[in-house]
Amino acid sequence: MRKMLLIILAALLLGAASIWLVEQDQGYVLLSLGHTTVEMSFWLAAIIFVISSLLFIWVLLLLRWVLGAGGVKQWWYSRRANKQSNNIAKGLQAFLLNDWQMAHKVLHKPSLNQPLSGVSLLFSAKAAANHGQLDEARLILTQFRDQHPDQADYANTLLAEWLITSAEIDEAKSTLLALTNQSSRSLQLLSKVYSYQSDWSALYALLPQIKRQSGMDKDRLATLQVDCYCGLLSMPEKDLPASARANKVQAVWTEIPRNLRQDSALICGYVRALSAADEGEKALSILSKALKNQWQQGLVEAFGGLKLKDATKQLAQGENWLVMHPKDADLLLALGRICRHMGFLGKAKDYLKSTIAISSSATAYAELAEVLALLGDSTSSSEIYRQGLLASVAAK
Repeated sequence: MRKMLLIILAALLLGAASIWLVEQDQGYVLLSLGHTTVEMSFWLAAIIFVISSLLFIWVLLLLRWVLGAGGVKQWWYSRRANKQSNNIAKGLQAFLLNDWQMAHKVLHKPSLNQPLSGVSLLFSAKAAANHGQLDEARLILTQFRDQHPDQADYANTLLAEWLITSAEIDEAKSTLLALTNQSSRSLQLLSKVYSYQSDWSALYALLPQIKRQSGMDKDRLATLQVDCYCGLLSMPEKDLPASARANKVQAVWTEIPRNLRQDSALICGYVRALSAADEGEKALSILSKALKNQWQQGLVEAFGGLKLKDATKQLAQGENWLVMHPKDADLLLALGRICRHMGFLGKAKDYLKSTIAISSSATAYAELAEVLALLGDSTSSSEIYRQGLLASVAAK
């Protein structure tokens, strides 16, 4: 209130001073334009000039504000920003509805908001990839990398993931290996690439880094390790002598962490590798111990798949187990295979028929048909093949 009174007082004093100066006869100003003349005192002219100048400056400042950040420009900018935000929202809604074409079309439009523009470009690229337009997705990611060079590895990781989905494994591999810094996601994708390519040696070399950085949960990491070691055990070494192959198999087994050595898939891979390296007796011993600890279908199938030069001990072991598991179709199938390998075709036929009576699998029908063919009963063999085909179709 006091400030307002001071301003009013100052205005009154300024007005009084202006009137006093105008009334003083200290000269005049004469303006002439054509036949028109205007005469006024000097101080009145001075006051008019000052007021006009101040008014002119105020008009200039007002125009600057209207046309600058506080006026039309700001209004236009806000209008464009709101429109682009609405478009991005519309594009994300289309993305959530799996309308890839619409999402790609809307989200690919430029935005004034740089962070939001980058996000919309990534969603647009993902929508294009999901729509099968991988080349278009590449172009959009290139645009994203140009705008955000510090995010190049992230963009290339996304591209590699889409390449894997499109079964372009070689390009995905080269893209991942070219990354400046490997992230947890890129390591997981690289492990998937090596698995697809059955490049078990490369995956084995990558495992320590995956353990340190990938952030995989224990179950997923264990599954990856099992796949890797099973792959290493199954790698063919046909050019090497049997003893050298056996040594390689044993070297791989010793590298497997102890907590994984009870995994049935690894045990099956180990015994198959030993059998291929002419270490059938050792494989039989390992399987026998494993089946005493855990009666598991995969182990029983591996037991039946062993082909020993002398399978007498193998058959005796299987028949001992049959006393404890008389209705186990997998064990009966294994015994049928062992008997067929030993030439005991009549016994093999009985075991396989018992298998089919319990569980009519296509595999059991195929085994029985082969045994009947070896016995010279081609008619029955053909009929069993037909029944096996019907069982296979019914199972699907």
